[in-house]
Amino acid sequence: MPHILEDVVTTSTPAGSPNFSSTNLHGLVAEHAPLSALSTASEKNATAGAVESNHTAIPAKAKRRVLLIDDDPNMHDLCRHYIEKAGYEFLSAFNGNQGLESIRQDLADLVLLDFMMPDKDGFAVFKEFMTRDEYRHVRQVPVVMLTAYNDHDRKRALIDMGLKMYIVKPFGGQELIKVIENILVTNLAHQKLREQAEQANEEALLLRTLLRDSSSFDNIIAVNPQMKEIFEKVMKVARTDANIMISGESGTGKELIARSIHAHSSRAQGPFVPVDCVALPGNLLESELFGYERGAFTGAVNAKRGLLELANDGTFFLDEISELNLDLQAKLLRILQERQFRHLGGKELINVNIRVVSATNRDPATAVKEKVLRHDLYYRLNVIPIHLPPLRDRRDDIPLLAQFFLRKFARNNEKQNMRFSDEAMKRLSRYAWPGNVRELQNVVERMVSLSNGRVMGVEDLPDYLREDEEAPATDGVMTPADLTLREARQHWMESFEKKYLIELINKYNGNISRVARKAGVHRMTIYRMLKQYNITLRTAIEKI
Repeated sequence: MPHILEDVVTTSTPAGSPNFSSTNLHGLVAEHAPLSALSTASEKNATAGAVESNHTAIPAKAKRRVLLIDDDPNMHDLCRHYIEKAGYEFLSAFNGNQGLESIRQDLADLVLLDFMMPDKDGFAVFKEFMTRDEYRHVRQVPVVMLTAYNDHDRKRALIDMGLKMYIVKPFGGQELIKVIENILVTNLAHQKLREQAEQANEEALLLRTLLRDSSSFDNIIAVNPQMKEIFEKVMKVARTDANIMISGESGTGKELIARSIHAHSSRAQGPFVPVDCVALPGNLLESELFGYERGAFTGAVNAKRGLLELANDGTFFLDEISELNLDLQAKLLRILQERQFRHLGGKELINVNIRVVSATNRDPATAVKEKVLRHDLYYRLNVIPIHLPPLRDRRDDIPLLAQFFLRKFARNNEKQNMRFSDEAMKRLSRYAWPGNVRELQNVVERMVSLSNGRVMGVEDLPDYLREDEEAPATDGVMTPADLTLREARQHWMESFEKKYLIELINKYNGNISRVARKAGVHRMTIYRMLKQYNITLRTAIEKI
């Protein structure tokens, strides 16, 4: 009868001597009355469903090897019959030393060990196996003790050394096979868990190594010195009430910085109200900003509070401020000066106490020069400037960010212990990332979603990241050498945005809503880009 020694409970027989009660093997081995040796009756009574289930669970790539260490030749003959009939390879050892040598040579996947043998009994064999260093490499091999004796003290000692199961003689042939299958399935599951734990430990070690010299600031992770300086600056300016302008390319994390400023300010308990200045046309944006009275315009059936009013005692975040039309910029300037405004169609002045943080993906000085940003509004907003570097200027952050996104999306997709191959990480680190952190995040999410394995290799990268080492990091976009750095960068960004937009339009069959959702911007931004680059849905499809 099989027993899991960890779950054994001692009972008393009528004579008062201790005995071991029968217990199930993880719910799969049914309890039986004592059986005659290898009886056919036990085979009929065994649960066939459990056996069939475990046959499918064990990999069929190679025969599993079962080693019997027993001094009785008849036991070898009987066990060989049932074990080979079940599809396993049977190995024999007739004494403890011979059995230990077979184990040391890694010849067995499971060991059946007789408790009572001359010279060196099962207790001594198991103790040597569990304690000597020469068996360390095979210590995961499960051992099942076969015993017809009830030596309580020695069994408890075996438990302390790590024995998981024993079978009481006599036992049935089908019962023996069922125990073998259950143990092999359980051991395989434990082996996978060990491998996953080892992989997790390796990843944790890598992450700790990366984080050792890094700064993590409100979910913004960086090792780059520029970013560390920005974190320090945010902590200083957050305690003031001065207006702040954040500049940086799209995808660099401007809103994250704005939220961090709010979180560390005296207004942290107040609202944080973000406004995307390109999300709505000017007339709709005006009504959203200022609110309106009932009947102020057609469709205004009820009065509505504006976003400025909702941001009272908090932080008002104006994203892409340079895209706001000049008329609204003038009205916003007055509000910043007077700290009061009226609803559309209203007469009563409304006072607001807000801290304004603005952001733009353009160079602010250039936007003023090109007259898309009012110079007086610029000076009002740009009290404290913060510039976020593009990801290509902080390449030392790419491995850390990639690992962070990989763990995040692997967890969301219920995929465990995923990692990048060395070559894939080299490609990620070498690429210029014109879409910055947002593009890296999207690439990692795509890789995790489409990957079938645990290791993310070069084959899992998007096509444009699978280029050879000599390929330009600009995704094939050639930059004229006679331009200034700023002009060349602008030329490169425009070329990338145009190509990126065309690819998204084709991927989503011209569905602008889905394109905007994937790009992480509002539909109006996509329409503006289409107009800017003179792209129509027809020409976009023709260019692919």
